[in-house]
Amino acid sequence: MHPYGSVQLSLNVIPYLKVRASPLTYFTFPLGLSYYIFFLYTRELAFLILSIIMSTFCQPMVPTRRHGPPSVIDAGLMRTGTLSMARAYDILGLRAYHGLDISSMKREEGRRQWNVLEKAAEGTWPNVPGARPAQRFKREDWDSIFGEYDAVTDVAAIFADQLVEAYPEAKVVIVQRDYEKWWASFQPQVLDGLVHSLVAPLLSLLMVIIGERGVKAMQKTLMGAFDAKDGKGIRANSRKTYFAYYDRIREIVPPERRLEYKLGQGWEPLCAFLGKDVPDVPFPNVNDRVEHRARQVLHFKQLMKECFDVLKPWLIGFFSVVMVFVAAWLSRS
Repeated sequence: MHPYGSVQLSLNVIPYLKVRASPLTYFTFPLGLSYYIFFLYTRELAFLILSIIMSTFCQPMVPTRRHGPPSVIDAGLMRTGTLSMARAYDILGLRAYHGLDISSMKREEGRRQWNVLEKAAEGTWPNVPGARPAQRFKREDWDSIFGEYDAVTDVAAIFADQLVEAYPEAKVVIVQRDYEKWWASFQPQVLDGLVHSLVAPLLSLLMVIIGERGVKAMQKTLMGAFDAKDGKGIRANSRKTYFAYYDRIREIVPPERRLEYKLGQGWEPLCAFLGKDVPDVPFPNVNDRVEHRARQVLHFKQLMKECFDVLKPWLIGFFSVVMVFVAAWLSRS
């Protein structure tokens, strides 16, 4: 219990003592209370000094493991079980990157990550709508976003051909679903929220208010990857782009460096390929349509809250001015 809580508890008994206690209590109680507070804070001060000494002169017995650079590239487009794969890598002791995790980062780090991804898209596809001049990423550029992760998934997979070159020691896990099933999941869960004629402008406006470029970054990434100028172009090129993506990965990654993994195969093939022991837990199965929609709703609520926090001073000022004018008008009439 915090010291202030303890002191408050002690003080609360004073009214009771006024009724039941002897006169001697009024002399001994303040003395005892003072001793109690002195002992409590002296003990905390001793613990503080001891912790400073230990943190300064003592080294940890087990050093903290450093993560990164990526040793696993999960070459599976979004909605190919990427969150399940990311959680599987986590269980295997590999710190995994997934696009949905950006929403749980601190605001400044989330902004930075989206800015880097947007620059990566502009450097990869310079003719994408709204692209600013940018250079194609090199190893140090990719390190600025993926350098402290052991495995990269989800939106990172769109840049898999570049990551394969940037991290030549990394193993590649290819996850490919049936196209029809993939598109039936990708279109409503990912695409429609980014290029829909009503939803996209609202999301873009909210992102501008809080100073983030997540929507712009994803729009440029998808339009560049699917060689399109808008949502209709993405839909028209989806089948061709889907198969071309996997053909390209298989072309540039030699067989001994890649694993063709099918969702539902469990731990054995993945652990054998990565040289890991099979965990004594079920293989993760997360991010189905219901959960993904719930995550989107939660993210939208967080976005609305952040926008309100940014606009709150302006709204208060605006309504204050309005009230002044209304009061002045009423006083004349």
